[in-house]
Amino acid sequence: MLTRMQPVLLLAEISDAGAWPGWEIISEYRSQGTFMPVMVIAGGGSSEEAVAVFEAGGNEYMLSPLHDEEFRCRVKNLLWLTGRRRGLESLIKIDGLMLDASRRLVSRDGIRLSLTPKEFDLLYYLAVNQGEICPRDEILRHVWGYHFHADTNVVDVYIRHIRIKVDKGHRNKLIHTVRGTGYVLRAPSGSPSGV
Repeated sequence: MLTRMQPVLLLAEISDAGAWPGWEIISEYRSQGTFMPVMVIAGGGSSEEAVAVFEAGGNEYMLSPLHDEEFRCRVKNLLWLTGRRRGLESLIKIDGLMLDASRRLVSRDGIRLSLTPKEFDLLYYLAVNQGEICPRDEILRHVWGYHFHADTNVVDVYIRHIRIKVDKGHRNKLIHTVRGTGYVLRAPSGSPSGV
């Protein structure tokens, strides 16, 4: 008996990433509750094009010609972040917060939260490393890729957005700042947490 294979990654080699009509199809696909990461390969890109890719819903951006090992590492990282290379880790629960990587769903105390793809990636990275301090440069490397410079404040901006969605209105705050270093997602002592 044949079973239908589900795609785990879309690799798109496009010249004008921001204006690519495929983003509408991907957006519709994701609105139905299915998430597939998108990696864009561009010929002679710029920082503006990279931003356009991420704002349109892309999850990774590389310039060609590709370096084989870097390409392999980025694909593995995307699959890891989206739950395609994990088993039990695809479902994480921390003090009422639940992340389901296989369906890209987040809820807290049973209420579904609406996160952008990149907000989900960042929150999931913190959750997988719960209790451990995640330095900004490591977050940039794992969630955004190597093409972002460490002097950007993109991590801080995204953390602010996530805090509003995850912690606002809750007595127990889960996302904590480690001054001068980065962030940590930590359950209050005595709270249930686990994978």
